[in-house]
Amino acid sequence: MTSNGDTNRVFKVGGKPVRGLGSFHKTLKHDKFGEVDPVHFDRLVQACEGNAVFRDVPMYKDGTARLTNPQAGLAHDRLTRHPATYSMPPAPAVLSTTTAAEMTELYWMAILRDLSFDQFGSDPTVAAAAKEINDLFKRACDDRSDPGHLITGVDVPGPAGSISKITPQNLFRMGLAGEEYGPPLSQFFVRDPFFGTQTISQRQLPYKSYLNFLTDFPSWLEVQNSGKDADGQAYPQSNEHCEGNYERKTRYIGTMRDLARFVNKDALHQAYFNATLLLLSGGAKWNYGNPYGDMPRGDFGNREAGFGTLGGPHILALVSEVATRALKIVWNQKWQVHLRLRPEAYGGLVHVQTLGVGTKKEKRPYGLPSWVSKTEAAERIKDDCRSLLLPMAFTAGSPTHPAYGAGHATVAGSCVTILKAFFQTFDRMDGKVVPKALAELGERSLPYGSGGEFTAYQTGKAANEDEIRTPLPADIAGQLTIEGELNKLASNVALGRSMGGVHWRTDNTRSLVLGEAIACHILADITVDLNEKPYFEFRSFTRNADGQPKMIKIQQGRILVDGAIVDSSASAL
Repeated sequence: MTSNGDTNRVFKVGGKPVRGLGSFHKTLKHDKFGEVDPVHFDRLVQACEGNAVFRDVPMYKDGTARLTNPQAGLAHDRLTRHPATYSMPPAPAVLSTTTAAEMTELYWMAILRDLSFDQFGSDPTVAAAAKEINDLFKRACDDRSDPGHLITGVDVPGPAGSISKITPQNLFRMGLAGEEYGPPLSQFFVRDPFFGTQTISQRQLPYKSYLNFLTDFPSWLEVQNSGKDADGQAYPQSNEHCEGNYERKTRYIGTMRDLARFVNKDALHQAYFNATLLLLSGGAKWNYGNPYGDMPRGDFGNREAGFGTLGGPHILALVSEVATRALKIVWNQKWQVHLRLRPEAYGGLVHVQTLGVGTKKEKRPYGLPSWVSKTEAAERIKDDCRSLLLPMAFTAGSPTHPAYGAGHATVAGSCVTILKAFFQTFDRMDGKVVPKALAELGERSLPYGSGGEFTAYQTGKAANEDEIRTPLPADIAGQLTIEGELNKLASNVALGRSMGGVHWRTDNTRSLVLGEAIACHILADITVDLNEKPYFEFRSFTRNADGQPKMIKIQQGRILVDGAIVDSSASAL
């Protein structure tokens, strides 16, 4: 496993050595520019490397927010491999083209955070964002000087080897199979699943529109030091201090701010547990390798049904169980390997390099690409906020743990992989893979009767903050697939963190693939542990040169990708 080297790199700033520019150091002491105290930073690095204990890492002052679970990545887990056996590519370097391009996307996300999802196809600002991001992503993909540069077929829409044009339709999407069709929000977010005899409402009380935080340097600097907002709240309690931070009415997720709200407070496996309930109640078919499915195989016939193994209780438990293993593994990447800075901290670097701080507007020549502060997105942020800091959706900014990889995205990758492995997401016709239409699912609004046809919806936010949830036209609804909406669910949760300002695109895209690898190991164990000897077959998040996902088959403890046996401890399946 390798990092991008930023943690131990000595940067020359104005002819003087500076450390930590590309690394996480929130809750440590910083100077007036937001540069971390070198003694404090060294102690943090020593603890992450195992050469010191975390209780000896200095804090800014008494009452500073705690570091979030840096020892989780050192935990063993007897139900999967040790976290240290997994790997991710190096993160983009702090001074790279890719990081600057990712920051431009984050600026645009902040600008468009309150736009109703039903307006994305027609809004001129969305078109401007797509055009600028398209040009910068191409430049980042071609930047071979940075080992962590954007990877085609993984980080951006399009096949391996090239990038598809970024348009209003695929803006702020990952490019996963089927994810590009229909509205931005997955259909698994816009209906209420049955949970036993109860119903889970997926409406939520939204954050207040157009209310952003940490856009002035003094409040930004205080949060870098203390990890807490002006009311003494750390990240987990962000926005909870007063009702003025919220709208008056609940609604289904209808904006990027709404999605950021969900992923700030979710139970990590929550979205996928709800999706499992909807798939079960909707009559989704078991994967072909399940001997209890619609086409029983071997000696099973039609006499047995799955339950504790390969049935409803199994999948409901498993889709939650994988989350704890995913967190241990990605936490090792965060703390023990990469220690990448959050976008919030990078915004401080852009601001200080370009605009300066204090009454004398003192600047620091960090060496960031000069164009990162001259993009249309940056100019809009500067005009609106009078700074180049990244507007945050949360009062305390980002969490007190490093950016790369992303916990939410790793859990998303693991959980959605489990769902794609257990349920049929495609058929084979004339030797070709044909994704199953979402309309094949049924829908029940009552706990009795056979239910009705599945209705696909467009969501949004009305001018008076009321919810919008309208049925999609038949031609658009007909493009949606079960696989695509599951992939979109994973993408929504992962990129929802970026929409709040707390993660980079590459944190999310690569962590989805890491989560997929974790799930594959767990599924491989199931194929040898169960007496039924099932197999699982599904398509990957990553894409080949023809634009199609890779075919993963897990059988008899082996993981095959496009027919070749692999060791999936390397995340790039």
